[in-house]
Amino acid sequence: MSFFERTDNFVARFSAGVAITGGLGLFFAIIVTCTSIILKVTRRVLDATLGNVYNSDTWSFIRPILGEEELVQYGVGFALFAALPWIMYKKGHVKIDLFEAFFSTSFNRVLNLLGDVAFAIIAYLILSRQWFEVFRKARRNENSLLETALADPALALDRLKDATESQILGIKTWPLYVVAETCILLFLIVALFCVFRSARELFAGTPTKETSQ
Repeated sequence: MSFFERTDNFVARFSAGVAITGGLGLFFAIIVTCTSIILKVTRRVLDATLGNVYNSDTWSFIRPILGEEELVQYGVGFALFAALPWIMYKKGHVKIDLFEAFFSTSFNRVLNLLGDVAFAIIAYLILSRQWFEVFRKARRNENSLLETALADPALALDRLKDATESQILGIKTWPLYVVAETCILLFLIVALFCVFRSARELFAGTPTKETSQ
C-alpha cells in the first residue's frame, strides 16, 4: 500500500469518526426535544384533570426543559459542523452533473479539482471569520484576546468571563465557537487533501477509490 493510500484511509476513517461523534449532537437534540414535549403534555394533562382537585404547585417541577431551543440548536449545529469533513471527503455536497456525460474525462477531472479548490477557499474563509469572533478585540483600543493571552493570561480569563452569553441559559458562547472552529479546521484539512487527490487524479490519470465509484 502506497503512502497516498495509507493517508487516504486515515483521512476517511478520521472524517467518519468525527461525523459519528457529531451524530451524538443529533441524538442529544432528539432526547431534549422528546423529553420537553413529554413534560409539557404531562403538565397540561395534570392541570386539566387534577387542577381543580389538587394544588397545581404539587407538580410545578413538571415543565418543559428551560432553553430547549438553545440546546437543540447547539446539538444540531455540532452535528452539522462535524459532518463537513466527511461530506467533503465523500464529495457528498450538491453537484449538478447534467452535462457531465457530454464532457471528456479530463475536463470532468478539471471541474472536480476546481470544485475542491473552491471548497478549500470557503473552509478557509469560514475558519478566519470564526477566529475573528473568538479572538476579536473587545474594544478598538484593546488588544485582541490572543495577544492578551500571550501577555497576561489572567486578564484573558477575565475577558472570557465577560464574553457574550446565550439569551436563555446564559451559556458562554466562546467555547461553542472553539468547537465549531475545530470542526472547520478539520474541514479545511480534508478539503486540502481532496485538492491534492483531485490534482493527482488529473495529472497522473489514476482515479481514486472515491471518484471511481
